[in-house]
Amino acid sequence: MLGWEFPPYFAGGIGVVCYHLTKALAQRGEEITYIMPFGPRNIQKGNLSKLLVAERIAPHVRVHTVHTQMHAYMNAHEYKNQYTSTMLEDTGTESNKQLYGKDLMQEVHNFAHRATAIADHEEFDIIHCHDWMTIPAAVWIKQRSHKPLIVHVHNTIYDRYLSGSNKVEYDIEQLGLRHADKVVCVSHYVRNNLLANYDVDPQKVVVVHNAMEQLSPSQQPAPRISSTDKIVLFAGRITAQKGPEYFIRAARLVADHDPNVKFVMAGSGDMLHRMIELAADLGLADKFLFPGYYARSDVDKLFGMADVFVMPSVSEPFGIVPLEAMSKGTPTIISKQSGVSEVLSHVLKVDFWDVEELAEKILAVLKYEELHNLLSEHGNWEAKLLTWDKSAEQISAIYRSLHPLTVIH
Repeated sequence: MLGWEFPPYFAGGIGVVCYHLTKALAQRGEEITYIMPFGPRNIQKGNLSKLLVAERIAPHVRVHTVHTQMHAYMNAHEYKNQYTSTMLEDTGTESNKQLYGKDLMQEVHNFAHRATAIADHEEFDIIHCHDWMTIPAAVWIKQRSHKPLIVHVHNTIYDRYLSGSNKVEYDIEQLGLRHADKVVCVSHYVRNNLLANYDVDPQKVVVVHNAMEQLSPSQQPAPRISSTDKIVLFAGRITAQKGPEYFIRAARLVADHDPNVKFVMAGSGDMLHRMIELAADLGLADKFLFPGYYARSDVDKLFGMADVFVMPSVSEPFGIVPLEAMSKGTPTIISKQSGVSEVLSHVLKVDFWDVEELAEKILAVLKYEELHNLLSEHGNWEAKLLTWDKSAEQISAIYRSLHPLTVIH
């Protein structure tokens, strides 16, 4: 398996999916060699080994790390900044500086070379890769080993860039789809995107929805801004894909009707400063909190303090954060343009662009106690039904279909 993150280091949702799916597969008896990037500022391998033991999956999961400057969600501009910073800080030899590619595509191919070298010394039956950056490595490994390949699609350029304008990344995605024996999509939303925009055989494209790990009950009361204010929460990467602008514009309408509402936009991203300025321009400076990046350990606090959680994503291949909110009993509103909307009933759904309807739904949940309680109780029950074991069972069945002689130990 080629993935991009593994705890205790996370950058986003793909890492959460890779970790929990790997854990669930291991608990079903699958044996996994997991190859991932390991940059100079990421994680300590000793902590990773301790985690595998603590999760009781160490006998079934081995992790190989590849030294690289890449990480999930990185674009060419971010890589260039990272590369420049590293070169300025590096006081080693010229050969050490040549470890890294001068641009993102060169580093993707560097990773592919190193991952392929690791795979040459491993025994395996299936190749399973996540996200576009792992595709060249996965294809090279398939060509050398002649083993079946599964490409797991979490998003495409049409989600990452909205305009779908990055031809280099598109070509890499198309390469993976062409060589894949099976393509796993995290939602029908993604599957429909692939069939509409890529040359892919629909017979080999299947959907396996994501799930969530149940959050532990909080041992402390949730913090509050004040005893009278109600809190509406946005949590996630603050990028165009996530629709933060629509959240702020809806907040202006909510505040016009109820001055005792406060808004929290938790997360970091390339639009953070623009969103702070937009909130100020709309006269919401005293209504908004921007706490910045939040760690996995902060999730419990965020959802515990919120009266409503909102995910107004413009394009969301799946979206695990609503499940986390619902598991804490937080009433949830999501955009119809999200994969998770396919599996949820006890949420409110709205088109991301319809800020008036979004504001009306937020106000309704805050005003009507019966609606609030219904979404809280039934949403909590619904989220608990979506388990990683069910997703892992589907993936295991795909493994068997591609390599029927393989048995679970």
